[in-house]
Amino acid sequence: MLSWPTALIGIVVIKAILSLAVRPGSFLVSYSGISYFLLLLLATSFAVRNGIQNTQGSRPFWVFLAIAYGLWALDQWLFIYYELGRHIEVPNNSIADPVLFLHIVPLMAAVATLPHRNVSDRKLYRAILNSLLLLFFWSFLYGYIVFPYQYLLSSSAMPSSYVMRFDTLYLLENLALVVTVGILTLRVQAPWKSIYLHLFGASTLYALSSAVANLAIDSGGYVNGKLYGLGLTAAVCWFVWIPLRARQESGAEGTATLFDSSQSSQGSVWGMLLVVMISIPIVWELFERNENTGLRTLRLLVAIAAIVCLASAAYIKEYLARRELAFHFGLANDRLRLAMQAGTSVAWELDVKSGRDFWFGDLQTIFGIASDTYVTTGEDFIRYVHPDDRTRVSEAIANAKQNRKLYAAEFRIVQPDGTVRWLAARGKFYYARNGNPERMLGVSLDITERKLAEEKLQEYEKAVEGSEEMIAVVNREYRYLIANRKFLSQRNMTKEQVVGRLVPEVLNKGVFETVVKEKLDECFGGKVVRYEMRYTYPVLGERSLLVSNFPIEGSGGVDRVACILQDITERKRAEEALFDMNRRVIEAEERERNRIARDLHEDVGQRLALLALAIEQLKNDLPHQAVELLDRMDAVWKKTSEILTDVKASAHELYSPRLEYLGIPSVMRSFCEEFGEKKRVEID
Repeated sequence: MLSWPTALIGIVVIKAILSLAVRPGSFLVSYSGISYFLLLLLATSFAVRNGIQNTQGSRPFWVFLAIAYGLWALDQWLFIYYELGRHIEVPNNSIADPVLFLHIVPLMAAVATLPHRNVSDRKLYRAILNSLLLLFFWSFLYGYIVFPYQYLLSSSAMPSSYVMRFDTLYLLENLALVVTVGILTLRVQAPWKSIYLHLFGASTLYALSSAVANLAIDSGGYVNGKLYGLGLTAAVCWFVWIPLRARQESGAEGTATLFDSSQSSQGSVWGMLLVVMISIPIVWELFERNENTGLRTLRLLVAIAAIVCLASAAYIKEYLARRELAFHFGLANDRLRLAMQAGTSVAWELDVKSGRDFWFGDLQTIFGIASDTYVTTGEDFIRYVHPDDRTRVSEAIANAKQNRKLYAAEFRIVQPDGTVRWLAARGKFYYARNGNPERMLGVSLDITERKLAEEKLQEYEKAVEGSEEMIAVVNREYRYLIANRKFLSQRNMTKEQVVGRLVPEVLNKGVFETVVKEKLDECFGGKVVRYEMRYTYPVLGERSLLVSNFPIEGSGGVDRVACILQDITERKRAEEALFDMNRRVIEAEERERNRIARDLHEDVGQRLALLALAIEQLKNDLPHQAVELLDRMDAVWKKTSEILTDVKASAHELYSPRLEYLGIPSVMRSFCEEFGEKKRVEID
């Protein structure tokens, strides 16, 4: 697909080939002016499209550029009409030259909009009034220098007089545009730097080419198709490329610029300066006696009309700028007032000579004054200050005034109802040329909540400092805020080495990431977290710790964690000793139970079994005894069997409790040891 740069370069190349290969003045070269006209129409359409789509957020720039291209195209159309349509040269008294001259003015107006300033509140009236100032000024120069010789004195004056005046003024106009764009090109940033560079290059090429062409026309040697026409065609192609290039740069971000009211004031100053400059020719015409009276009158009228137009435009611009400035000032004042009320602060301005002190802001909260503004005196302000702080505040103000440095103080004020509040004040003195102070500006911020928090923190630190447990407070950045004496001594560190440092910088390497961080994050979620860990201290060695993390609520939720560390090493050792003692007692009980069970089973049980056998044998040996005796012996045998059964059951009920208390591994180990002793084998 053919791109626009390729097409434009191709047009220039074709123009160059025609200029070299075709005889100047031929029919083909004569009709090349149509392509010149079509290029200008194309540039106009591209500029209009950019204006409609607000390319780069600068619609006024593209509108003025489209007007400039349109006037330029109109001039070329007039040339085609006379040269190709009527086959005559363009008359000097036609509108072609004024149109050609004035097409530079919209280009200047486009640049004067300063589109590189990405101002959110850009006003259209500035662009319009700037363009009017430029139009009035250059119209005055044209009407004063060229117009009389073009329309009024064209028959009597020398033919070259009008042409020379027009060419000189047109060259100055082009140079003014080139210089202005060149200066701005050095000051802007992307994406407008690229656009300005192309505008600078196209304007420079056109200024040089038109100057050479005009010299050829003035000397009578201008022939259509010469190489100086190539420069004009290349310049027009370059102007066509500018709107296209801006669309390519539309994705780039410009540098934002804040509202600057001085721009409007500078424009008004330039307007008044032009009025003064125009007054110089008026004075010259009043003293010029050798000139045609009608010409002098016309020039005076042109100058007076230009002065009236320029002064009116400058006045309107200054009026609108002041009104806009007043609006912005009021808006800024309201924003400041709202900000000060939201931040519980008061601003003040002291007139040193009169002693008048103007306050505004949240006076109700700070001073108990039911108003947004309050006018008082410096002495009245001191009466609001707490009696214990008055001397310190007065000395701070006097020191700032004498040594020309910023005033800074923190003090208490007492409201009419007796409420005490803390203020942090900052201020600056402004001095006259003779060195005497004229006024003082400052702001006071309510820091009562901060002071109360600091007092509570100090009380908390005192309570924590005397504790025998290790205590530290950590914020959400994992930075130590508090560390008590016990915490520091255990680590053999100073307060400066801990407070303000990050937790990973204080703890042993790897402990924070593997253990501590997860527990702190859980506590920042609002939970109380307790856990045990082993930690190696530089002097004490490895110790067992019980860590308890408690969340501390702030204004925005949990923002700190209080960590209480208890050294439970001795308790752990006592628990281990108690566990060992319990094991020994259980093993002793086990041995006793085994002995009793063995005695019951092997001694008493065997003897009862022998007794039962003896009774059974006795019954068999006395078959003929009395029935009654046999019955009694049978009863004794049954009782003996019952006793034997009960003894065996008791022996089985004396089971080992080691499984319940010691667990499977210990019971299996004990069983293997006992089995090995009995069988005299070694079990691993």
